[in-house]
Order: sequence, then C-alpha cells, then structure tokens
Amino acid sequence: MPLVLGLSLVPTVQRFLVVHYDVPAAVAVGSEILVAGVRVLLVVLVVRLLARELTGEHGLGGRAALRRLSTAIDARRGAFWFQWIVLGAAFVVCDVLPNAAVAAWVPDGARDVVTATMVAVKNPTVIAFTVLWIVGIGRTLIVEQTDADEIAAAPDEPAGRR
Repeated sequence: MPLVLGLSLVPTVQRFLVVHYDVPAAVAVGSEILVAGVRVLLVVLVVRLLARELTGEHGLGGRAALRRLSTAIDARRGAFWFQWIVLGAAFVVCDVLPNAAVAAWVPDGARDVVTATMVAVKNPTVIAFTVLWIVGIGRTLIVEQTDADEIAAAPDEPAGRR
C-alpha cells in the first residue's frame, strides 16, 4: 500500500497544480512526462511483485505463468470479460459521472478548485486501483489455474482419506 500511495502522490500533486494554477507550458509538459513515467513505474513494480509471488509461492516462471494465464482466460472467458465490463462501469461511476456533475452543478468560479481536487483524489484512488485490479485479474487467473492443475494432477485417493 505505501508503494501505491507514494507513487500516486506525484501525479496527485501534479494534477492539482496544473489544473488549478496557470503553469507555463514547459512545466505542464515536463510534469506530464514525469506522471507518465511514474505510472509506468507503478505498473512495472506491481507486476514485479506479482512475478516474485508466482516464483516464490507457486514455483512459476514467466513463461509458465503466461501459459497458465492464457489457459485460464480460455477456460473462464465469460468471467474474464465480465471483469472488464465491471471495470468499465466503475470508470463511468468514478470518472464520467463526477466530471458531468462538476460541469453541471459547480459554479464557474469554483470549478477550477473542485476539478483540481477531484483529479488529485482520483490519482491515488481510481487510477492506482485500476492498475491493481488489472494485475489482480491476471494473478487470480494464474493462481486459480495453478490450483486447478494441482488438483487434476493429484492421484485419486479414497474419499475417507482426503
């Protein structure tokens, strides 16, 4: 959690300052590049943590994990796509509707502050949560496929011995 919060603070501060204050174009562009780099870093670090878990706890290397992910997606195609539908609905609820509400109900004089605050809040919450959700979908599918493979490979035992 500190990793996500720490890396999310950079875009949070950047978004608030750029949306609320009139910053020079060079600062806005430079800070956008920094934000993109921080977001890529967040994805890389979360995926590395997943890889470390898969290697340590499940004995899976990268290729084996990707094979299991592919097999799990094929086996649970409906559940996989349902996650994307839910994520899309969350995007509408957490991004589209709040933006529409600000545009419709917040007076012009307060709109910059409200928008800056809303954008700043979305960075450590909605955006980071989305990254974690997407990686979590992959993790769940890989681990569940691993468990299913282990169950399938286990020798049959009499019912009383399980």
